[in-house]
Amino acid sequence: MADLIKQIALGEDSVLELKTVEFSGDRIIGPHRNSMADELAAMANTHTGVVVLGVDDRSKAIHGIPRDKLDIVETWLRSICNDLIEPPLDCVIRKMSITAADDSEKVIVRIDVPRSLFVHQSPGGYFRRIGSSKRQMKPEVLARLFQQRSQRSEERRVGKEWRSRGSPCH
Repeated sequence: MADLIKQIALGEDSVLELKTVEFSGDRIIGPHRNSMADELAAMANTHTGVVVLGVDDRSKAIHGIPRDKLDIVETWLRSICNDLIEPPLDCVIRKMSITAADDSEKVIVRIDVPRSLFVHQSPGGYFRRIGSSKRQMKPEVLARLFQQRSQRSEERRVGKEWRSRGSPCH
């Protein structure tokens, strides 16, 4: 937990994205669903990363998320990962209690995004993470990524088949 607080204080980078969550009643109005999908897909297309909801990316202030809105946020995230990203993105969604700079307890949502075996498309297109921002992939970069990911997937499949047959050397 202390490492996450230190990382938040340093700000966004290639593997950390910070977002404030805004509500209108029980509806999330910020960040926009499509923008969030683009960020998550970019991270999965590049490398393993973490998105923290409840933290201002400019001031790095931990605002938190109201406890009574946590289920709304989780449902919103699951919907984005399943409905707006192709193929759907598997990530780990964790609700965490954290101590803010003023020593108050705040609740944040941490999303661990693994580097995917797939290339993910989001509403804005195909993105990758460069530093603290997402960038649309150029066709040649996208083609290479598809080639790399399909090769890794094939290597894993062949490895599993070989292991299931047992080693030919006794």
